[in-house]
Amino acid sequence: MVRIYCDFDGTLAARDVGSLLFRTFIGEDAWRIVRDYLDGRITARESLRRQCEMLGRVGRGELERFVDDVELDAGFPLLVKFCTDRQIPLVVLSDGLDFSVGRILERHGFGRIPYFANKAIFPDGGGLAVQFPFRDEHCEFCGNCKRNHIASQSGDDDVVVYIGDGISDRCPVRYADVVFAKKKLIKYCQEQNISYFEYSTLEDVRSRLESLFDAGHVKRRREAVMARRALFVAE
Repeated sequence: MVRIYCDFDGTLAARDVGSLLFRTFIGEDAWRIVRDYLDGRITARESLRRQCEMLGRVGRGELERFVDDVELDAGFPLLVKFCTDRQIPLVVLSDGLDFSVGRILERHGFGRIPYFANKAIFPDGGGLAVQFPFRDEHCEFCGNCKRNHIASQSGDDDVVVYIGDGISDRCPVRYADVVFAKKKLIKYCQEQNISYFEYSTLEDVRSRLESLFDAGHVKRRREAVMARRALFVAE
């Protein structure tokens, strides 16, 4: 079976929702926190936790109104139709907040698509907190371990397709058979010798997948299969 996993911020969503949200309500201090994470001074979880804390008493309604203006990649509906027609499971993986992912998908009519993200908590009196139900206890790199979702949901004979663009996608592409990359993820794939297809929109992804299916070229990648097996051996 072919299984498709898609990043959210900047991939499925036309913009990086989390980054835009925090910069809108916090200002440049949000970027300073992210910079500390990128420079290795704090973990991804600490970065997200601090940004949530800095929102202060911003109300849930304000945050929801903000994410309601976010548009999806124009090619996403066609990708969903492609998956539906071919009975291919499609899962959204995000290292952002579940309330924004779920709300945006629901608003655009895709509420039935499964997704996994960090859990947003709205305390009484305003503000925002975060929990990490999908963290990996042995890794501090991400809040939501995308690799573990792929490993737990895919079988040995499955072909894993991954679509991404950024830092949180670096780990899962090592375990994917077919990789679609753009922006910073392209450079990482090149450095790690991971084969990939470059894309600009999800319509590019759908079109390429259709061609691969028609040609019978959707196949497992030896390095990815070995990496997934190694996870189970380690457990």
